[in-house]
Amino acid sequence: MTPELATFFIAAAVALPVTALLELPTKQGRHVGPVAIPRIGGFAIAAAFLIAPAGAALVSAEARRFVTEDWVPYVGLALCGGVVFAVGAWDDFRDRPWWLKLGAQVCAAAALWGVGFRVGELTLPTGSVLHLGPADPFVTVFWLVLVTNAMNLIDGRDGIAAGVAILASATMSYVAWDLGHDLIAMLFAALAGAAAGFLPFNFPRARRFLGDSGAYFLGFSLGALSIAGFVDSTGRVPLYIPLVALGLPILDTGVAFLRRFLDRRNPFEPDQDHVHDRIARLVGDSSLVALVIYGLTAIFCAAALGLHQWYKAAGSAVVGGAVVAFTVGLIVLLGYASTFWNSRRVLSWRLRRSADLGPREAS
Repeated sequence: MTPELATFFIAAAVALPVTALLELPTKQGRHVGPVAIPRIGGFAIAAAFLIAPAGAALVSAEARRFVTEDWVPYVGLALCGGVVFAVGAWDDFRDRPWWLKLGAQVCAAAALWGVGFRVGELTLPTGSVLHLGPADPFVTVFWLVLVTNAMNLIDGRDGIAAGVAILASATMSYVAWDLGHDLIAMLFAALAGAAAGFLPFNFPRARRFLGDSGAYFLGFSLGALSIAGFVDSTGRVPLYIPLVALGLPILDTGVAFLRRFLDRRNPFEPDQDHVHDRIARLVGDSSLVALVIYGLTAIFCAAALGLHQWYKAAGSAVVGGAVVAFTVGLIVLLGYASTFWNSRRVLSWRLRRSADLGPREAS
């Protein structure tokens, strides 16, 4: 058994009983009812993620070599991810303001940049290179905070965030392994296994929720590992590959912020109009929503694998064009194009435009 598979199964074996046995008096979840559903997924996932690589090292000499030779990213991510997990867990028990959670994420991301998780130089889909220079810490922190919140925002229906994390983590574990980043591939496998051990209790109808602690920890870890695990042979990071693998939660986040801005609302104000909410209106509020999300995520992950396979080749342009077309089609299909067009800001602009054109046409 490969170190990655061993890590996956150990993580799942840890997360499953922790999820089943752990019950904490967290605040009420999404379902309103007489019994509060515990928001303890973060505890199970964090525990499995931290334990699994050490467990794999005990049963596999190869895994032991990976862990002992390259342990700094593991420790750094554990410490900084612990900060993000802690503030999320605090919110799971008692509501915290968005600015406090965002501030903690920025601080944790900055600290992670300080211990070596840096984008540095970006390889673009065209094959050209973008040297970030002084902008590197800002780009790195933005990426980490973006993915952290993207996983939290998509965690709006049973089973969605955990399933997306499994598919994205497994995809990026393979890419990291293929690029020779063995420990990072193991850590991606640990995330996938942890989410897989949690999912049976979170799939509709859920008996456990991820909570902010779980969604934040998954997102922060995915963002961090995608930086460390996607360094190519030139030392540059083709960040567009994990961007595509995480395409659905990132698309949902971008659309959410844009439509709130266009409607002159606080971009950080929650609502019930995310991608999964609109899919629920089309297929019904059931396990079908999660399955549709899994299918869409699988398409994005397959595209990411295609971009990796044809890295710096003509095929990557074809895959990239298909991803753009698919994304635009999804936005239109779910009705967001109409939402943008009829938003308050755009309507105001259209009215001003009509008023300006009226006198000119009359003259």
